[in-house]
Amino acid sequence: MDAYIILLTTAPQASIPEIIVRALEDESVYHFGRLLNSPQVAELVEIEQFAQYGKLLELFSFGVLNDYKTAAAQLPQLSPQQLNKLKHLTLVTLASNEKVLHYDRLIAELDCSSEQEMEDLVIESIYKNILMAKLDQKRRLVEVDFTVGRDVRKQDLPDIFAKLEAWSNTCEEALEKISADIETVNAEAAAKLDDSRNFTNTLQELRSNHVMAAAEGLPRSDSQYESSEYQREAQRVGADAS
Repeated sequence: MDAYIILLTTAPQASIPEIIVRALEDESVYHFGRLLNSPQVAELVEIEQFAQYGKLLELFSFGVLNDYKTAAAQLPQLSPQQLNKLKHLTLVTLASNEKVLHYDRLIAELDCSSEQEMEDLVIESIYKNILMAKLDQKRRLVEVDFTVGRDVRKQDLPDIFAKLEAWSNTCEEALEKISADIETVNAEAAAKLDDSRNFTNTLQELRSNHVMAAAEGLPRSDSQYESSEYQREAQRVGADAS
């Protein structure tokens, strides 16, 4: 797109429609907002005979194939390359709104004569890196993983900002809950560690007391912690002492 923007700055006004057409047919260009919003194009479309080129750029920036069918009489006739690109952009719009698309719907929305033609459009879009998806021919579905974004109208920005703010708030709430869960887990782990240390210390203390008592010939404690293990240890120490 940068190349076309540069061309606009030096081209005579009568050449701007040709630049627009070339950009629309360029297989590497799928965003036209910068061209549409350029001062040169804004000035051009104020002239009645060139107004249709502004509408054409709006179609490729924001519209889909059905929009072209509706307004075809007010627009220049699309070349095969432009028509194919508009179908790609229509597919991107559909895939942005739904992650699973049925073959029948895609065939209708893309005005395809066969499943093969529709599948070819999907595969072309994947190779052009404007779409990541999988074709499920058995179930006749297209499963979408990712799409590029399309150009955005200025009047749509407040709605987009509102959605982003809502998403941000949801993320913050989720992070707060995760943080609280982590604190709870850490507290429980610390408590278990303290219990384990206390038990180990008590066990060592009792073992030491029993060993000392056995070595000195003192009566053994009736502690609830006394066990066969302690008795064996005491016997061993007593044997060593004798």
